Amino acid sequence: MKRSMLALLIAVVSTGVAANSYQNESSVDYINGDINNIDVDAWQLKHQYFFNAVDTSGNTPRAEAAFINKNASVFGTLSRTSVGDFDQNGWSVGGEYMDQSHNFYGKLEWMHYSGDDSQDVEGTLGYFISNDWLVGAIFEHNRPDQGGSSTNYGVMTKKLWDLGTGDMINLEANILDYRNDSATRYGVGADYYFGKNFSAGVGYQWISDGVLSESEDSLSLRTKWFALPNLSLSASVAFDALETGDDLYQVGASYRF
Repeated sequence: MKRSMLALLIAVVSTGVAANSYQNESSVDYINGDINNIDVDAWQLKHQYFFNAVDTSGNTPRAEAAFINKNASVFGTLSRTSVGDFDQNGWSVGGEYMDQSHNFYGKLEWMHYSGDDSQDVEGTLGYFISNDWLVGAIFEHNRPDQGGSSTNYGVMTKKLWDLGTGDMINLEANILDYRNDSATRYGVGADYYFGKNFSAGVGYQWISDGVLSESEDSLSLRTKWFALPNLSLSASVAFDALETGDDLYQVGASYRF
């Protein structure tokens, strides 16, 4: 019986090892940190379904295959956050639209949190300047439980550089204007892909009333490794995260089929 269960587990994990495409991706992420010496634990489960199979047979990094191939998808998440003795559950639904037949891009996600009536909506409307370069307008709408909703607007860009050696670099940047606070959030990031399966990256965010006079900032380091073509592991650390002002640590895994 034990041998049968072990064989079944190996078969499940190995499914698609030699495959060159996937249509579903399930992931789990765990985040740990503290706020004013109070322990913070957060879990998130996510499932993403692509309307057409994502091709991973080329030289593109596996993490960027859906972006390069312009595969549209829908997704949903479940989350649980514990701060000391306080627990909060949340969920979200969303979709990402892009297609090989044109260069338009769209993304929308609606988030709801239990225990109160607070909701967030985030979206992007963009255009592919080239197959590996996206620019867009972004917005974030926040509606707290006690009212006083606000909507913030900004811009973003994402560019993949093929180094011609089998390695690639991903560059990202965004700017979001906080209309009610007379401040702006800036973000830049870069990931170096060592072939198809491994990447290491860095990100920097800051909030300022002027580009170079930050009042809050956060530096993050991140890495992702496809241990198998359909199984990836990730880890990151954010120093002085904008959301908490303290360090946050993340580990995660995803499975494609």
